[in-house]
Amino acid sequence: MVIRDTDQIVKVLNEVTNRGDLNMAVGLVADSEGILFDHASGFRDDDKSLPMQTDSIFAIASMTKLITTIAALQLVDSGEIQLDEGIDEYLSEIRDIQVLEGFDSGDKPIFIKASRSPTVRELMTHTSGYVYSIWNETALMAQTKGVTSPLGGGRESIDGPLYFEPGSKWEYGIGIDWLGVLVEKVAGKRLMEYFSQYIFLPLRMQDTFYEYPEDKMDRSVVMSARIKGELIRSELYQPVPAEEGSMGFYGGGGGLYSTVFDYSRVMRALLNGGILDGQRILSEELVEQMFQNQIGELDVSTGKAHITALSNDFDMGFGSQAKWGLGFLVSPIGTENGRSGGTASWAGLFNSYFWIDREKDLCAVFATQVLPFYDEKAVATVKQYERAVYGLTD
Repeated sequence: MVIRDTDQIVKVLNEVTNRGDLNMAVGLVADSEGILFDHASGFRDDDKSLPMQTDSIFAIASMTKLITTIAALQLVDSGEIQLDEGIDEYLSEIRDIQVLEGFDSGDKPIFIKASRSPTVRELMTHTSGYVYSIWNETALMAQTKGVTSPLGGGRESIDGPLYFEPGSKWEYGIGIDWLGVLVEKVAGKRLMEYFSQYIFLPLRMQDTFYEYPEDKMDRSVVMSARIKGELIRSELYQPVPAEEGSMGFYGGGGGLYSTVFDYSRVMRALLNGGILDGQRILSEELVEQMFQNQIGELDVSTGKAHITALSNDFDMGFGSQAKWGLGFLVSPIGTENGRSGGTASWAGLFNSYFWIDREKDLCAVFATQVLPFYDEKAVATVKQYERAVYGLTD
């Protein structure tokens, strides 16, 4: 696809920061052969003395999930994992898992034994029964009452029950964190080590990591929060340097830092059927499956926020029907802002968004660093950015 008017894309990114709606914004568009467009606007520090750059390194949060899914699919390619095998075949701690149905009048949790453990495919497709307390009221109650641990606290933070029977519905959740545990168990490597060896090195992704290197902190981006309509410095998730290998737990569902350039390498590999610059990371057959509906008659639902400091309500289908493939949402009929039918997409908690449009041979990423998720100004900019990429006029 040829981008007709890059000036319009630049205008979208510049105007949102010039108005002060976002402190920074960065965008990149590519096709299977290379980069078509990249631009950064705004500032990456509190004092507005450091301009945002296209190689600035930012937290990608749940955009990590695609990397973890690719890692697991590599193990499917090698025959070490079966997509429709119960995960209790690989992880003994999942055997006899329970479903938390709610709480009785005395605030005691009501558990029932799950009919079976989730399958690997159900972990990948958010149909496993695992949820996030950010968007699930029962899970938040369980966390508040000490039945489960708070999210983000390490390995113990994902230990907990299911909240519905596997395969019975779609709900965004911590299943991909469990997929990361599965990759570590089967591969016999820590998740970051696996990513580095089998994804980041082959794709030449030199700026993607969990632990932020001290010598790259000069490319870091300050995290903002929108409180009562005002942008302020966030008290949470500021980037800090850490020694490689120092983390006790690598979450498959989030935690990576990256750049728009690095992330485009993953997207371009998928546009090319699993290969980029002669390095194959996934079979063509499995790449094809990633872009197919894997949840049948179920639909990807909207999210109702219960921890409003972290998220607003969200609709990642942007008003269009949404299914789930392997690793991302799939839009069967595209979107009104330009994406073709079959386009894959997802996002990160700090308002970074990507999509992969195979019909148009195009992939794009937009990122800022602000909480809560599905920020009104960020989402409006994503839609304008998308329309500019496809050359649509209002």
